[in-house]
Amino acid sequence: MRKTRGFSLIELLIAVVIIGILAAIAIPAYMDHIARGKIAQGVEALAEAKVRMEQVFNSQRTYKPGGNCPDMSTYFAETPFTVAHNPACTDSTFTLRITGKAASGMSGYWYSINESGEKVSATPVASGATCWLMSKGQTSC
Repeated sequence: MRKTRGFSLIELLIAVVIIGILAAIAIPAYMDHIARGKIAQGVEALAEAKVRMEQVFNSQRTYKPGGNCPDMSTYFAETPFTVAHNPACTDSTFTLRITGKAASGMSGYWYSINESGEKVSATPVASGATCWLMSKGQTSC
């Protein structure tokens, strides 16, 4: 009786199928984990920008010193989001809104906060939540 070495074709195919199943589970979970990290980075910068807006109001008694809304883009330079005053700030109100950059894989994500601390957010799966959704699959807070 001759002893063969190596793998049979069936054994190799079973190994490939198992690797494929593991990859099908692991890759989406990894991508969701990366998105959650980017969201956390964006909302942290948004919370910091709100604090800076309140500091402007406390020192100037307006959210619009010199007739212009303060530029908050410096807080978002290292994040996968862009920031805008939406709508434009007034002497007594502001709404900051961050929108995900498509190049960073955050297309469809946006978060906002106003002078009262009211939060609104949207992800590619859910929109109009009255809080900050912290993952793509989250549909309520």
